[in-house]
Amino acid sequence: MAPRPFVCFGRRRGRDTSASKPPDANATADQTQEEQRRMGPVLVELFSSQGCGTSPEAEGVVSRLGRGDFEGDLPPMAVLAFHVEYWDYRGWRDPFGSSIWTVRQKAYVDVLHLDTLYTPQVVVNGRAQCVGTDPDAVFAAVRSAPRFTSPAMQVWLLALSASLLGPWFLSWMRASLS
Repeated sequence: MAPRPFVCFGRRRGRDTSASKPPDANATADQTQEEQRRMGPVLVELFSSQGCGTSPEAEGVVSRLGRGDFEGDLPPMAVLAFHVEYWDYRGWRDPFGSSIWTVRQKAYVDVLHLDTLYTPQVVVNGRAQCVGTDPDAVFAAVRSAPRFTSPAMQVWLLALSASLLGPWFLSWMRASLS
């Protein structure tokens, strides 16, 4: 029987947990799977516009990606779509477009040393980018994206007055200094 990546409430039956045995390849694979499970999701950002003729196709690719419609070894993802407004001059004003998202995309253009803004653009973990209509390029960027330990967070809403709630955040990160 193949080892399960997760065992709840105790040891698996039939497994010898003696400390005198040397670690084997399965133990290393289990540790790698466990480390991967603890890592945070990959952030996938789509910059799109209703004024762009190819953005609907990219939105379909990213939407299917977010739903998990593709088979394969893709890691967990957080998928976001940002509608930019620089295509509004063509006669159709994107009701979801915002200059805030355009500024965000311009920051990626600077950080990733690109020549220009374009849609549909997919940015993965803020470190790689590709054209959103190319599913193979999107998958490759997601698969090769570095994963980071996800922060743990607790949020409480406190009643500051009869009509005012205030958030209280407690956050911490697991990190290795090796």
